[in-house]
Amino acid sequence: MSVGLRDWRPFLRALAEEIDAVAGPTGRDALLRRTGLRMAALCPLPASTSTEALAIEMNEVLTGAGWGSVAIEFSEAERCLYLTHRGMPRIGGGGTPPGTWLGSVLEGLYEGWLGQQPGADTTLNTQRASSDSKETVVLRYGRS
Repeated sequence: MSVGLRDWRPFLRALAEEIDAVAGPTGRDALLRRTGLRMAALCPLPASTSTEALAIEMNEVLTGAGWGSVAIEFSEAERCLYLTHRGMPRIGGGGTPPGTWLGSVLEGLYEGWLGQQPGADTTLNTQRASSDSKETVVLRYGRS
């Protein structure tokens, strides 16, 4: 099999399967969340004065990396943010639901980016919320 140097999918699929085999779902999710936090530290965002401006900054980085896009919505009733991520890279059918293996990376990435903003509350965290679509990952940023 001849694989071009730019095609990282076979490597990533093998790595994903190995991480799942060695760490299991809980260990995998913890590792990927920390990876997302590290990614946020490596790609810091400028301070933003609104969620609209913050989404623009996030989308600039995400689009440049081929990682899709995000929309941010504030829930007054729950006092939290909902981040709807579309176009997440897929690693085959891995993850629950299938195709969302990198969902925990997004949890860490968004938590890191939101935590970098001026006045950020360090007690807030990001968790996946239910989604009706296989094409989106919905995350909730707030108090647990």
